Amino acid sequence: MLSTLTKCPKNVILPVYLKILICIVLLISFSTPVLAQQETDENPFANFETIILPNGLKIWYKYLPNDTNVSISVNIPYGSDQDPIGKEELAHFTEHMLFSDHLGRTEEQIKKEIEDLGGIRNAITFFDHTFYFVRINKKHAPFALDWLYKVISPHEMNEQVVERQREPIALEVGARPRELFDWIKVYYLSSPWLKQPDFWGREFGEQAFPTRDDYPYQSLNQITAKDLKEFYDTYYTPTAMTLTIIGDIDRSKMLEQVNATFANLASRTAPQLLTKTNDPGRFWQQYKWDIRPSVSYYNAFKIYNLTQKELLGLMFISQFLQNRLNDRLRFGDRKATYGFGVSVAQRSPIALLQIYGNLKESEYNFARELIDKEIEALRKATLTDQEFETEKAIIIRKLKVTNSKAQDLENWANYRFYNTQHHKDFPDVVKVFEAITKTDIETLANQYLVNNRQMLEVSSISPLSQGQIFIIVALLLILSTAATKQYLLKPLNMSNLRYVARFQMSLAVRLLMLLGFLGLIIILGQIFLLLYHFVAYKFTLQIENFWLQWLIYSLIGMIGVFLFITLLAYWPSKLLLFKNAIAIKYLSYRAVIIPIDTIKDVSLQKFPSVWLSRRLWKCLPLTLGLFTPGIYLNLNNGWSYFFQIRDKEEFLNLLTELQQKESKQ
Repeated sequence: MLSTLTKCPKNVILPVYLKILICIVLLISFSTPVLAQQETDENPFANFETIILPNGLKIWYKYLPNDTNVSISVNIPYGSDQDPIGKEELAHFTEHMLFSDHLGRTEEQIKKEIEDLGGIRNAITFFDHTFYFVRINKKHAPFALDWLYKVISPHEMNEQVVERQREPIALEVGARPRELFDWIKVYYLSSPWLKQPDFWGREFGEQAFPTRDDYPYQSLNQITAKDLKEFYDTYYTPTAMTLTIIGDIDRSKMLEQVNATFANLASRTAPQLLTKTNDPGRFWQQYKWDIRPSVSYYNAFKIYNLTQKELLGLMFISQFLQNRLNDRLRFGDRKATYGFGVSVAQRSPIALLQIYGNLKESEYNFARELIDKEIEALRKATLTDQEFETEKAIIIRKLKVTNSKAQDLENWANYRFYNTQHHKDFPDVVKVFEAITKTDIETLANQYLVNNRQMLEVSSISPLSQGQIFIIVALLLILSTAATKQYLLKPLNMSNLRYVARFQMSLAVRLLMLLGFLGLIIILGQIFLLLYHFVAYKFTLQIENFWLQWLIYSLIGMIGVFLFITLLAYWPSKLLLFKNAIAIKYLSYRAVIIPIDTIKDVSLQKFPSVWLSRRLWKCLPLTLGLFTPGIYLNLNNGWSYFFQIRDKEEFLNLLTELQQKESKQ
C-alpha cells in the first residue's frame, strides 16, 4: 500500500523536489484516516453497546477483533448480604448448585464441556454480587453462550444433589463443628453482648451491616432445597442480570444465540435493596504495636451512596495517588516501602478509598507526612497544570495498555460496574479520565478526602522484644500479687494460737462451692471483659503512644489479678483458735477475726436443723451434716458458720474454756 501511495504519474514532467513534496502530501492525506482509526482503537473501553432484551436482561457487548479469546459473564447484583440470619452461605450454596447436575448432565460433564475445549469457567460470590464467567477461544463462543445460559437457567434444587454439594462447600469455607474452646470463645470471650460493632457496622451502620454469628457448619446444615429454590427465584431474575460479551463475536450471530437462550428466562420483578447506611461523621484512628518487621499503614476515606461519576473520579484519584506515592516512597532517594497501594473497595452502596502498605520504621514519619501532603494537594489543587496533565497522561496510557484483552475488560464488569442501579451502560473509562480536570478532582477531594470521613489504622513495631515483654508481664504479675496480699493480709498474733484445724468438706459441698465460684468468676469475668473492650475501643486504641497504651493495659491487667485473688479470698480454708478470738483463714491471704465475746452460741447440729430451717439464712454452710453433726457457730450480728473439723470435741472443749476465762475477765 505504501508503494502505491508514493508512486508519481509518469507523463508529467516535474522537478524532483516537487515530486517528493507531492508524494509526501499524498502519503499524509491517505494515511490520516488510518492513524485516526488506530487512535480510536487504542481505547479498549470505547464502543461498548448496551442491549436490553424483552425480559429485562441487559447485555453489554464489545466487539474485540484482536483477541483470540472471548469472555462471557453474567452478573447477579445480589450476594451474601442477602443471606438470611442463621442461613449464612445461602448465596454461596446457590452458586454451587448452578454448576451441579442439570438438564441430564452431571456436575463433572458440565465442567468438562468447557475445560475439554481449553476454556475456563467459574463463579464468585461476593458480599453484594455474584459473578459467573467463562473464557474460551473465540471459535467456541456460541457454545459458551449456550453453556452459560444452561448454568444460569432455573434449577430444580434436587434434595439429593443439595446433600452432595453440602460437603464441598463445607470444605471450601473450613466449616466444622465447634468444640469446647470454640464455644468459650464465641459465647464468653467474644459473646454477642461484649462485642463492639465490627468495621462495617461501626463505620456504615449496624442496620445496613448487622453483626452475625459466623458459624458456617451450623448455617450450612440448616439450608434446605426449598431455601435454595426461594433464593434463586427471588434474586436470579433477568431484570437484574447483566450479560457481558467481549471478544471477536459477530453481533448478529451473538444476538441470534442470545435470543435462543437468555431471552427465554422468565421475567420477574427484581427485589429492591433496602440497605440504609449511616454516616457517623467522625474521624476514627487506631494504633497497635506488634512483633513485626515493618509498620503496617492503612488509611481510608468513606463514601456513602456511591454514584457512577464518583466511582470513576475516585478510581482516577487512586491511580493518581498510587503513582505519586510510589515515585517518592518506593523509587525515590528514601526507600520507605517495597510498594504502596491505593485502591477503591466497594460494597454497595458504599465505597472506601484505601491507602495502604508496609513502611520502614525509620521512614514512617516521612511517609505519613508525604501522604498527608499529597492528599492536601488534591484538596487545594496546588499541583501545577503541567504536573496534573503529565500524571493524567501516564494514567490513561497505562489504562489502555493493561485493558487490551477481553479478560481485562471482564474484570471491570466483575469488580467495578456490577451495581446495575448506577451503571446502566458500560462506562468509557478512558474518555472519562481524559475529560477529568484538576477542578473536578479538587471538588471530589474536598467532598470525600476529609477528616470526618477518614479512618487511620497503624500497626507499629513493638519497642520491646518478646523476652522483655515476658519479663515485664511477670514483674507486673508479681507486683499486683504482692499489692493484693498487702491489702488482704491481716497480721495475727501467733503466740496466742491454741488450736488449728482444716475445714473438712464433703465432695458434694466442694462441688457446690466450686460451681458457685465458677459462676461468679464467669459473671465477673464478663463484666471485666466488657469494660476492657469498651475502654480499648473507645479510648486506648486511639492513643498514639506505646507507653501510655501499655500503662493503661497494665493497670487493667493488675486490676484483673487483684479481682481474681480477692475472689479466692472468699473460699474458707482453715479455722484458728486464739486466746480471745477465732480466725477464719481463706485461700488467699484473707482472714476474718471473730472475737470470742461476739459468739452468741455454739452447738452440734445435723442437716434438717440447719439446711431446712431459718438457721440457713446468713449462714456459711461448709458441710451438709447428713451423717455426723457439724458445728453451728452463731454470732451476735446474725451471721453463722456450719462446718466440720477433724476433732470437734477438742475444739468445743477448748472454746468453752476460753469463753469462761473471757467471761471472768
